Amino acid sequence: MTSQHRPTVDQTSLTIVLPLTLAAFFVAFACWTLFAVIGVDLQHLFQLTNTQFALLIATPVLTGGLLSFPLGLLTQRLGGRRVILVCLAVLAMALLSMTWATSYVGFLLCGAGLGVSGGLFSAGLHYLVSYLPPSRAGLVLGVFGVGTSGAGFSYLIVPAVREAYSWELAPLAYLLVTVLIILLLLVLTDPEPARPTASRRTCWLSSVRLWRTPMVCRFSLYFAFLFGGLIALILWLPGYLSAVYSLPLDEGARWSLLFALPMVLFQVPGGVGADRFGSTLVLRLALVFALLFLFALSYPDTTLSIQGIERTIELHLAASLTTTVVLLALLSAAMGAGLGAVMRLLFEHYPQQIGGVGGMMLASGCIAAFALPLLFGVANDLTGIRSSVFMLLFSLCGLAVLTVESAEYRHDSPFDGSL
Repeated sequence: MTSQHRPTVDQTSLTIVLPLTLAAFFVAFACWTLFAVIGVDLQHLFQLTNTQFALLIATPVLTGGLLSFPLGLLTQRLGGRRVILVCLAVLAMALLSMTWATSYVGFLLCGAGLGVSGGLFSAGLHYLVSYLPPSRAGLVLGVFGVGTSGAGFSYLIVPAVREAYSWELAPLAYLLVTVLIILLLLVLTDPEPARPTASRRTCWLSSVRLWRTPMVCRFSLYFAFLFGGLIALILWLPGYLSAVYSLPLDEGARWSLLFALPMVLFQVPGGVGADRFGSTLVLRLALVFALLFLFALSYPDTTLSIQGIERTIELHLAASLTTTVVLLALLSAAMGAGLGAVMRLLFEHYPQQIGGVGGMMLASGCIAAFALPLLFGVANDLTGIRSSVFMLLFSLCGLAVLTVESAEYRHDSPFDGSL
């Protein structure tokens, strides 16, 4: 762990700051997947092609990924609380604009506005660090990481709102929650304690150096697999389960929610384990278990022909729906625990640059979340094997395991320059 300056811990402030930053992060991620649900209505309304529909869904994630690093740098200049409020204000304007938009381009611009809320990740990390007790960093950051579950929240709530009323009410409901969080932040919180002057300099050259640092590259790889892989699977699994087990799409979506839940539940134990046993150990175990579960999921349906003495014996090996869902839940739990450990590692090595480095990690995760579903489709087309999606993730996870082991062998140290 680096010996950089850490702010004095204020436990009373933490009890207020943590729930509010978690709520803001949760709402931001819920808005990221809003178009994935109401986009079906917009596709019929504007007669969109599949490409236009895909672009509409991807716009918030792409915008969030592209802006996460610059917003992380801005956080280190202006402070986490200010950037959180700015991101929430832009999010509120985007949600309000969705009630006025009358064209496809208008909704694309609204989607870009929703993506700006991705800055809440790095801003929230920066804000929390100012009140964070080092001995409980994994626990607190694990709780904050639960906000990623907002990505699945829209799949649960928005369809019910759309069926009971109309899709136009969903953005208004999110808008009311966003405005409430803004008011609570303004009334109940203060700007974080001042950081040392050197830690607040925003230097683009130093930022480029951080991109080239082996440790930051490794952290980005871990986040690309753990976060990007989770989001990609959440988007891919409804269609996958429906195709493999001949289920209606809505039933496949319900089974897919069992994959998202363990990820949320195990981020906190992963952070607590990192506090107690060390971040690297928890991360290594999480990645190894994820590798084992991905290997089991990668194995395609197989028919073995065994030539017996008098006849040929055929054995058909295929995982049942229950077996697949259990393996997916175990995979999600391992990846969630790994996310908690990575957040603890980030705090250990880059407490002063946590906004910038966190922005880099989120950018890598968003790029992976966007690229992996495309690669899943290519793999299916090239191989004709549906489980090839897990083979791809197995390769990415294997690379992450190798980097953990090689870094442990070489005893990598973090870059000590300031931004």
